[in-house]
Amino acid sequence: MAEQNQGFRQDLNFQENVNDVQSLSNLGGVGLAGDLRVIQNNLRNTSYLPFNSVKLSTDLSNPDTFDFTTDKVLDITSLETKILTADSTEVKFSTTPDYNTYAGEEITIENVTGAGAGFNGDYFTTNVATGGTFYSYVVTGVATTITASTGELSSAKVTFKSKTNFVFTKDDVVGVSKTVSVGSTSLFPNIDYFITGSDTTSKFKLSTTNSTVGVNTISIGSTPGQFDFIRKDAVLQENLIAFKKPDIQDDEEFGSYISDDDINAALDRTQAAGESAEYTIDGKYKGTEDTTIDENVKIEGTINLFDPISYNSSSASLSNPKSPGIFIGNTRAFSSDNNPWTIDGTNLKTDSHEVSIGELLFVSDITISGVSIASSTGIGVTSFTHKIPVTVNGETYFLLMTT
Repeated sequence: MAEQNQGFRQDLNFQENVNDVQSLSNLGGVGLAGDLRVIQNNLRNTSYLPFNSVKLSTDLSNPDTFDFTTDKVLDITSLETKILTADSTEVKFSTTPDYNTYAGEEITIENVTGAGAGFNGDYFTTNVATGGTFYSYVVTGVATTITASTGELSSAKVTFKSKTNFVFTKDDVVGVSKTVSVGSTSLFPNIDYFITGSDTTSKFKLSTTNSTVGVNTISIGSTPGQFDFIRKDAVLQENLIAFKKPDIQDDEEFGSYISDDDINAALDRTQAAGESAEYTIDGKYKGTEDTTIDENVKIEGTINLFDPISYNSSSASLSNPKSPGIFIGNTRAFSSDNNPWTIDGTNLKTDSHEVSIGELLFVSDITISGVSIASSTGIGVTSFTHKIPVTVNGETYFLLMTT
């Protein structure tokens, strides 16, 4: 029988044991091989994040963002069922392309025809194969076995609802699962990239260098196909040191922020604070994206609208959602005392209660009924409701008008 620390045996002609586990157990005790395997694997840990979509122009100053807040719609290529119990059926399906996501996501199955039409609807995935090669969900109240034909899946689609609540963060080292084209640039497997511009919950950008060296953001020229981001999650000595509970020097103010049996509660409070801050930020006015609120806005004074890059210099830009503007209803208003007017045939129309006109320009001949050009006799004014100044050859006259 082998004994710890015994080394080579003469009766075995100094033959070395080729069983690594047994050899390590002989040297360091039973279980040492397992301990070493855990330590080794800690340096090889990875986590996967399936690519969702990309925003080539999130706003005018923040392009090239990988976004995880949109639903993912894929074609269903196969669908089959098997009976689980007397009143439940497991449905297994595959998609094109594969989508390496996670179990428990909300999905919508639609446009399956034939015998599989009864399995359309909203469900939650119960299983996702490695690499997203197939998925499954359970339907209750039915027990049947079918295999959908190609014709029954010709228009079938699955929508993976966007529920991502965590993405990779600043300076995380990531790679891609396969060669990915993003326009004039390509991302390659086994090449390290760095996360930048992350909001930790829904979006980030990629850089070829980390923030210590200086961020070099990768430009995205087109939406890539399906792939996975792979993050390196090695556990190093400094991670273990950082995990150790710190010494608390101020027991009065900060001593109870985390206790030995309250780490989960502390994480819950941190998450709640982050979500509350995100909700509050959505309602704040900011210069990087649109702000939509359901509260009344009261303004005392003048609103000035600026267009520093002259985006509105082109009339075509005025119909673009990015065009700077202040709107009353769907009508563009301006930072002056003019009302928002719209053209209604040959007339100007406004929904404002008080009407003002800054300048009135007559671009053709003017005909005023009841007044002769040759007449030099004054006409008495009996009543009028509006007085409009008109400048003719430097002299100001007034048109007296009634409604």
